[in-house]
Amino acid sequence: MKETKFYPTIWQTIPFSFDLYNWDSKGKCIKDLVLKNTYATEMRVSEMQLNLNRFSAFDSSGKEHFIADFSGQDSLLIKGIHAGHFLRSKGILLLEPGFYTAIRFYFGTGSCFIYSDRVEEPTEGFEYLDFEIVNGLTIKGDESPEALLRFDFVPFKVGTFRNAIKHLFKVPRHFAGKLADNLSH
Repeated sequence: MKETKFYPTIWQTIPFSFDLYNWDSKGKCIKDLVLKNTYATEMRVSEMQLNLNRFSAFDSSGKEHFIADFSGQDSLLIKGIHAGHFLRSKGILLLEPGFYTAIRFYFGTGSCFIYSDRVEEPTEGFEYLDFEIVNGLTIKGDESPEALLRFDFVPFKVGTFRNAIKHLFKVPRHFAGKLADNLSH
């Protein structure tokens, strides 16, 4: 049997490669933020289904600044950079000028983590989750109010999906049961 190599990243969109999303309608540069959480990385979280109550940012002195950006949404699916998805926020850069290090998402009921093996687990016991802003965020006051939020999550395991498809098309090697006994005579 011939082995075929499979390269899953060949169809992956590469963030930061196109200049299409970097400018708003007024010609101001949109900030592109990568958010990382060590707990999500260690637990191999690939996606998060969230019902958000609040959304806030922390400055370099540890003070929390609330942003009412996601209020009123029923559910929000957050995917990682590996999926090529991002969130667009129109309120994060309306914060006071300064340097910001983290963003906090407050969870509502019905939120869940989706791990790399596609197992879903409710976020029971978590009221919020903090995401570190990679390289921080400096706001001077003259930026576009829009920002792209990309999440550094672990990609899904390819083997589990491939094995499920292979099992679906697998041809049985032997017959069993009454029908097999009738055909053998």
